[in-house]
Amino acid sequence: MEKVESTTTRFGALRYRNFNLLWSGLIVSNMGTWMQNVANGWLVLQLTNSPLWLGLLGLSFALPMIFLPLVAGAVVDRVHRIRLLYVTQTTPMLIAFVLAALTWLGVINVWHILIASFLSSAALAFDNPARQALIPDMVQPKDLLNALSLNSATYNGAALIGPALAGALLGPLGAGALFFINGVSFLAVIFALAAMRDVRTHSGGQHKSFGDSMLKGFSYAWNNHMILALLALSALAAIFGRSYQNLLPAFARDIWHSGPEGYGLLLAAAGGGALVGAFGLAAFKKVERQGAVMLVNGLLFSVSLVVFAISPNLILGMVMLFIAGVTSTIYGTIIATFIQVAVPNELRGRVMSLYAITLIGLPSLGALGSGAVAEWLGGLQGAPRAVLLASIVLGVILIFVLPVFWKRDLPEQ
Repeated sequence: MEKVESTTTRFGALRYRNFNLLWSGLIVSNMGTWMQNVANGWLVLQLTNSPLWLGLLGLSFALPMIFLPLVAGAVVDRVHRIRLLYVTQTTPMLIAFVLAALTWLGVINVWHILIASFLSSAALAFDNPARQALIPDMVQPKDLLNALSLNSATYNGAALIGPALAGALLGPLGAGALFFINGVSFLAVIFALAAMRDVRTHSGGQHKSFGDSMLKGFSYAWNNHMILALLALSALAAIFGRSYQNLLPAFARDIWHSGPEGYGLLLAAAGGGALVGAFGLAAFKKVERQGAVMLVNGLLFSVSLVVFAISPNLILGMVMLFIAGVTSTIYGTIIATFIQVAVPNELRGRVMSLYAITLIGLPSLGALGSGAVAEWLGGLQGAPRAVLLASIVLGVILIFVLPVFWKRDLPEQ
């Protein structure tokens, strides 16, 4: 790890050259990813006119992120992590270029989109724990919360610009252009990886068989009651909270009649809130009573989605998604920080792979449930009621959990 002199400067993680390189590259790449997400959702809606198919799009992304991270975590703890990241960044880049070609040739169909989503998710199942496991080796422990807050901004904050651009470009340029732009954006991370120096790229631990290696990470999380509880809280927010995103095309087109521009604005509002939440949390040198801060923000996330679901117009919906972005980012970042601090380096890739399941895989699985509930409650017009029911369930559960975490703090860093 590179040495950095002690300072009171805010956003201290950006003083580390390697972290700064990766962080900058991810901002560019994730803007492209959000643009492709807009194109995916809008194309599926145009091709099928069904919220259930939007849920199936979520399922195609969820399955690899649920079943592969345990394998991926074991791989991450055994291999050269930066070399692995070259593979996991190049694969979705090529997939994006293939989607662009299929769209420009006029032969794209819903199955192409679902298969591409599945393969991209499979790459991400290895990419996410590899990146997460690298972060503690790029910054000093006192800057870890700051680094993780900024790291969350690379994806959620990119949603401030990416979807808005996608909504503006989707009409005049078409989905193929958005797929192509996303493919090019992966080069930013690839170049950043090539420029990094002196990063510890593997765990340094001794491993037995591959099967035992996978089970050890799961066993560690299962037997550590605090980490297990935090993973469960992350999973609840994923299934009943963040799963709303796959239904946003229906809100934009069929509830508020605002077209692809409205869809982009809704995603941008949530991304803008996430950016504020990430940078706001990073601005604090120390957060007191992190358990209370975490769960209060979880409850506010639930309330914002309740109001979003019953909003009469796009403007109020955007305001509520902005608040949802702020609160969900703070909630998730505190969970991730606790896990990163508590887990030893030789197990970090495997345990963070479990967190990746809750963070990335389960929201998409929850989207299938939301899509099915929306279909049952009236098709596209049932989307608001599906989001309303899920967010109420999340809020009720968090109210019962609140006393357990109210006075808890993260370990000293």
